[in-house]
Amino acid sequence: MLAQDNNQKVWLREKDHPAISMPRWQQQVDVINDLYQAKNTLIIQTNGEEAQTVCSAPFDSKNLILGEIFEAKGLIQSMTEKADFGVIHIDPAEIGCATNAAERLLAVQLSWPDGRVFGCLLICDPQPEKMTATHAAVCGSVKALIQGEFKQMYMMEQLQRLSVQDEFTYMLNPYGFNLMAPRQLSLSRRFGSHAGLIVLEAMPSRANASEAIGSQFIRTIARVISESMREADICARFDDKQFIILAFIDHESNLDTLVARLRKRLVREAPDVDLVSGMCFFSPDSQQSLMPMQQEAIADLEKNRAQILAKRR
Repeated sequence: MLAQDNNQKVWLREKDHPAISMPRWQQQVDVINDLYQAKNTLIIQTNGEEAQTVCSAPFDSKNLILGEIFEAKGLIQSMTEKADFGVIHIDPAEIGCATNAAERLLAVQLSWPDGRVFGCLLICDPQPEKMTATHAAVCGSVKALIQGEFKQMYMMEQLQRLSVQDEFTYMLNPYGFNLMAPRQLSLSRRFGSHAGLIVLEAMPSRANASEAIGSQFIRTIARVISESMREADICARFDDKQFIILAFIDHESNLDTLVARLRKRLVREAPDVDLVSGMCFFSPDSQQSLMPMQQEAIADLEKNRAQILAKRR
């Protein structure tokens, strides 16, 4: 399993995050609504062709109720096509507007730090005399504040991922494995699942090959392992050429089957590299902790490596 990339498909209103201040967003929406003397002002998050109202002024407005998910394909398309660095004028008729027959709309596009559209600040029926450059500048300040929180959120999640992620392969690193594997193991025991620990080491597939395993091969092995395992399994790059897998299985023989499947795929993608393996199996009623199992699997790997090298001499 790869360390997860930050998830921008989660509705932000349903995901508490220390970098995001919903009360402050609400204050900004209230200010914009008063400034434009609008019927309604909202912050809307888009997710595919759907959208959700994150903040609304008036707070108790019946127009696009807070937390309500609605179809927003027209709004997203119109906002994307007309997006610029300021306020976007949108004709409600163009987007099949669900804002209680609004006659005019102003939108300010909001984006994630990587450039993807988050949604918009939507102003419904602002007073015509309030649609000035000065008012637009205030909207720009609100946009900068909100997107600043997005950036802080993004950076915090990046730091959290980097602390458990191997920077070279984007798999879990030893710290990430030792953090996540015991939790997953404990959970599996409650459900009566069998488990096995596999340690894999990359080595040249031919006796006369160089002992050096190139960086591209290491990345290939990491990808093959990650793509071959299930979501519940925990995989990590454990050392320079070593990988470790905590796999949840039905029988001990499944460990051999799993390693054989990995080797078969690796033969196709990196024929100059082979995998030496060490294994340890335990049943759900076993009280053995992860560290002794890990030492047992490494000892098995070292024994198997020595046998391979002896045959090559």
